[in-house]
Amino acid sequence: RQASRARVPTMTWTALFVCAIGLASWATTGAARLNVLMIAVDDLRPSGAAFAHEEILVPNIDKLASRGTTFTEAFVQAATCGVSRSSLLTSRRPDSTYVLNNGQCPFKTAPSHASWQSIPEYFRASGYTTAGMGKIFHPDTCDGAAVGERASAWSQPYYHAPCISLGSIYNGTCYEQYPGPLPAGPGGKVTSIYSNTSADATDDTMPDGMIAATAVDKIRQLASSASDSPFFLAVGFHKPHLPHIAPAKYFDLYPIDDIALPSNASRYDSEGAPDIAWNGCSEMKSYKDVSTDFRADGFSRVNPVGDAVAKKQRQAYYAAASFTDAQIGKVLDALDANNLTSTTVIALWGDHGWHLGENNEWAKHTAKTWANRAPLIFVAPSQANPGSTTAAYAEFVDIMPTLVDLAGLDALDFCATVQMSQTSPNCTEGRSLKGVVMGEPTAPSATAAFSQWPVGKNMGYNIFTTTLDGSRVRYTEWVGYDSKTHTPVWTTSVGVELYNHTADPNENLNIAAHPALASEVARLSGLLHKGWRN
Repeated sequence: RQASRARVPTMTWTALFVCAIGLASWATTGAARLNVLMIAVDDLRPSGAAFAHEEILVPNIDKLASRGTTFTEAFVQAATCGVSRSSLLTSRRPDSTYVLNNGQCPFKTAPSHASWQSIPEYFRASGYTTAGMGKIFHPDTCDGAAVGERASAWSQPYYHAPCISLGSIYNGTCYEQYPGPLPAGPGGKVTSIYSNTSADATDDTMPDGMIAATAVDKIRQLASSASDSPFFLAVGFHKPHLPHIAPAKYFDLYPIDDIALPSNASRYDSEGAPDIAWNGCSEMKSYKDVSTDFRADGFSRVNPVGDAVAKKQRQAYYAAASFTDAQIGKVLDALDANNLTSTTVIALWGDHGWHLGENNEWAKHTAKTWANRAPLIFVAPSQANPGSTTAAYAEFVDIMPTLVDLAGLDALDFCATVQMSQTSPNCTEGRSLKGVVMGEPTAPSATAAFSQWPVGKNMGYNIFTTTLDGSRVRYTEWVGYDSKTHTPVWTTSVGVELYNHTADPNENLNIAAHPALASEVARLSGLLHKGWRN
């Protein structure tokens, strides 16, 4: 039976045809289907008590974690916004989406991709009311930001706050359109940091505050019609993406003298790492104030920035994260106030990690763990283990099949072949985490996670896994990349990395060349080459 048919529960062919264009009601199979609230946070690294990073105050994320299951070893498929979101929203990896930069649309990179169903599209085709706001897809890559990039995904009009590219003043294109106090830096240019101290500056004057307010209103609307059809609501927040802008009260949470720095060894690039592995922080240095500060401190691969600059940037990131956490709290409170929590699956994710000086890196755009490990939390009604934390490996391609399973829809087929990945409208290259989320004692868990990062004509392929002695590691091979077939050229090696996260969690020392580890390196190389399908 064709894979595309296997995804759709019993319905007439007429209903199937109409549903495909989003105009028909779902013909139910009798099973209760749950609502879904998906919260996306741009550039949020694992933060708060749930992830053992209490230095960043995110009480609402912590509260959400206390209701659900937190994955501490969850990895994106690439550490940049557009590539990661294209992957997780289609449940296919970059070598399948052909999206390797932020300017590409996964539905346009090959003719067969046009029929792919993203997460909201699958729910819409299953009879859900689908609504979105803020940054879900990367903006201005597919059908346009005004329609939420994938027009067929949304049954209700999409909402964007002003200055949608980054959710704040970024360049002159939206300067006059922004309704709140302007965070102008030297010469009218925006800085990487802005503590909004204006008397009339509040959460509501920030784009993310507007997104939260719109989400609260939308939840009220959906509550009144929830009995007619379930809903899928996607809420995407922009902060703590650069520039780190937040009302002053969030900066006040973090006195500059109290800001801790990474350990001295962790402030330098990993010892023994190949040259290709260091990014150089181009995103951060695109801001004038950062460029000036880094240049004054003599920043280079072998020389990190000084304490004052590092503390200033870390403080601003923390403040922006706390600001967004407050907006998340408003959305979750609205769900509670409208008596929807008991019938709603909740997922919260950040689209990749973030360096705050670790490995002498700032921002993302690396193959390193700080850029690839990201927050992931699921909450399901009636789960047996609320407040649980798991170190089971998870990948962001797992988000779609997990939401589908938790909501009570037909499970997605696994993309068993390259051809299926390219042609099936809705197969998955991940796997459902439902068993782990629900606390099933015999639930299977993955033995590895995979990610990749392009540099020039080469690609860094990561496997995060466990060695024979039980140590958790990241093993990376930098190899050539065939851009025509979208496959690695394993015979063209540019560098190898191996880090023992159990003994060296901050990846200070590359041990790939250690003679005593030769057999283990060979084993890990074999696992990496076999890939995620195996």
